[in-house]
Amino acid sequence: MMEIGASTANFYPEQTEDALDHVLACGFRTLEVFVNTEMELSPRFIRMLRQKADAAGSRIVSLHPYSSGYEPFLLYSAYTRRFEDGKKLYARFFEAAAELGASMVVMHGDRLDSVLPMEESISRFEELYDCGAKYGVHLVQENVVRFRSSDLVYLRAMRDKLGEKAHFVLDLKQAARCGHALGDVMEAMRGHIVHVHVSDRDSKRDCLPPGRGETDFPYLLSGLKEQGFD
Repeated sequence: MMEIGASTANFYPEQTEDALDHVLACGFRTLEVFVNTEMELSPRFIRMLRQKADAAGSRIVSLHPYSSGYEPFLLYSAYTRRFEDGKKLYARFFEAAAELGASMVVMHGDRLDSVLPMEESISRFEELYDCGAKYGVHLVQENVVRFRSSDLVYLRAMRDKLGEKAHFVLDLKQAARCGHALGDVMEAMRGHIVHVHVSDRDSKRDCLPPGRGETDFPYLLSGLKEQGFD
């Protein structure tokens, strides 16, 4: 059974705890939390978010870190010592996700014009994935415009090299911004989609609430089910 949820990011720039209240007030009980600052990684703050979710009978399934924009600099540069520091930061994200009860941390990853060979880029993802696994959390790669994950060749290489460690977030808006047909992105991720960021679009706007545009949602749902997405 597929679960439809919502992210606190929908109410940005509201404070994260207030955004969580708004999402819950809308009736959602499957949640993604987008942490926006270092302070929001503190144990006290994370416990407060978990308590809010638990009190509403909801479940937080994923955490999206604020550092997505500079992951290429932090984790995928030629300066390996910075990568070691980056792993320590992401360990904190994994720990926070585990405390929230979330099974996933979302990554944007390497930049499109990366200085790293593809093999090295994927190996760094795997090293971070292994770090997350120690906390019982999966690192998941989202397809994002201007990032290396916008390249379908890269996504297929991740899938083939990483095997069971390849976990993908399918983002409809980002697929459109990359100029890809939705079916092509789904095929590149085949068998490894674990999370979907849903939005709608029309001929003039590429980000609308679901149902307000022209996205073929029956096609999306049938394609996901055909891959075994649940």
